[in-house]
Amino acid sequence: MKPVISDLFSQDAPDLSSLPAPASRSTAPLFAQGGLWDGGDASTNRTAASPVSEHDSMTASSVPPNAACHGVVDTRFGPAMVWLDLQGRLLRLDFHLEQEMQRAVLSGSRRDDAAVAEVARQLHEYQRGERRSFTIPLAAHGTDFQQEVWAALCQIPYGQTMSYGELALALGKPGAARAVGRANATNPIALIVPCHRVLGADGSLTGYAGGLALKADLLRFEQENTVPGLFAD
Repeated sequence: MKPVISDLFSQDAPDLSSLPAPASRSTAPLFAQGGLWDGGDASTNRTAASPVSEHDSMTASSVPPNAACHGVVDTRFGPAMVWLDLQGRLLRLDFHLEQEMQRAVLSGSRRDDAAVAEVARQLHEYQRGERRSFTIPLAAHGTDFQQEVWAALCQIPYGQTMSYGELALALGKPGAARAVGRANATNPIALIVPCHRVLGADGSLTGYAGGLALKADLLRFEQENTVPGLFAD
């Protein structure tokens, strides 16, 4: 029988107090290019084993499929580029602003900060400690396996963590921790799809495209804004 994901969440988040404070990240990438819930032609997507590098050449084709517009949202974690489709669904959220701007220029994508106002509102509520989950419709593209992993990430509660192995087991794929890690690394929607809540088997802050300082910062922020027992079943 396939295990229930919520039963596998770690109840004890790692102690991050000894980690160094994160440096400025105004242009640091959170996640590599990938895809999500809306399906699409998988042949046009990068595989989970081939995340985008900061040094990849910029082309119009590297813009998220079906992108209608983009906008920039300022957050405590740095400015984020938000990409939406024609239905206003979120395709991509990335903190590597300089690289995202290059994508937008090369593609001729229309900037519309007003269009991303709802994403901005929910992000600002999150950073004020007023929001612990998001209700933004998601529509980025990826393989079936990527979609399955990213959907599971959204079920990890705020302020909690689980390992790649636990996530693989929760998906009914024991032994697929490495594949889960690769899918995790290609998550295109930073923070809202919380791959920062997945740790190594030993509790280490590993496998994060934005760097360990950023991952620690996100986890520390959520821990500091979690009241013990408030969200217990």
